[in-house]
Amino acid sequence: MRAFPQNGLWLKGNLHAHSTVSDGELEPEAVLRGYRERGYDFLSLTDHDVYSDFRALGDPSFIVLPGLELSCFLSGKKVHVNLIQKGRKSQFHHSQRFSVKDSAETEAILRKAREDYIVILNHPDWSLLEYADVKDCDLIDASEVFNYGTELYDRLGESTHFWESALRDGKRWKAIASDDSHFGYKDLEGWPFENAMCDGFGGWVMVKARERSAEAVTEAILEGSFYSTSGPEIYDFRVEHGFAFVSCSPVSRIIIKGERRNIRRKVGEGLTEAVLPLRNNKSYVRVECIDESGHVAYSNPLYLEGK
Repeated sequence: MRAFPQNGLWLKGNLHAHSTVSDGELEPEAVLRGYRERGYDFLSLTDHDVYSDFRALGDPSFIVLPGLELSCFLSGKKVHVNLIQKGRKSQFHHSQRFSVKDSAETEAILRKAREDYIVILNHPDWSLLEYADVKDCDLIDASEVFNYGTELYDRLGESTHFWESALRDGKRWKAIASDDSHFGYKDLEGWPFENAMCDGFGGWVMVKARERSAEAVTEAILEGSFYSTSGPEIYDFRVEHGFAFVSCSPVSRIIIKGERRNIRRKVGEGLTEAVLPLRNNKSYVRVECIDESGHVAYSNPLYLEGK
């Protein structure tokens, strides 16, 4: 059982970024250029409550995924979700604006949108959400486990506990790391990309896709064929005969987690692999790889046979 297919391309991307279309400080072209120049393979501009389709600004080497960040409500609480277009079909048009009034309208929009979009719950800790607020919702595909912008500014971007609560409750949400970039702080030296408060390039997903195309990227995301990270790389994660096998870039901790508190770990300097027993986790297992600076790579769960 493998987390990633043996064949395919590793593609780096960010699924949460803002521009002057909403409250970002840079024009869409400048945001796209910043990510392209730093080696990203794909980006979605997800401006607040405005649907953006900037595919014309991409090319075969740099994929632009249409999307938006929708301000809406679940169980009466305000939440933000990203809608990322997953194919050629779109229910929305470029520059279409949204204003959602309540939970009922949210459910209607998301239920219809899931036909053509990936639904990602954004920065749950920053939104002051408890898992109980969303546990009855069956319209979410993934949740941000790391949001670089809210972590950088407010230390509210790491939401592993929230995600784990969902997994233990039977949700099969994928884990997303993203930037939520706005590129503010014009008064700082090195603006927009090189200053200390730059909220870009700090959290991303690495997708193992069958080809370099928008459809292949979003297909791989929905299948869980990716990992999320703020630095470390995961090359391989698989389960065989009751053991988890991990291969990664040099880290100081490799931790296997599941639905039970039967954690297995390997600790040291420059670790690049581990073989660890599952220790009675029977539903799912996942891996976190942490480097000496505290940066984390998160796999999606591997669901064990019969589950």
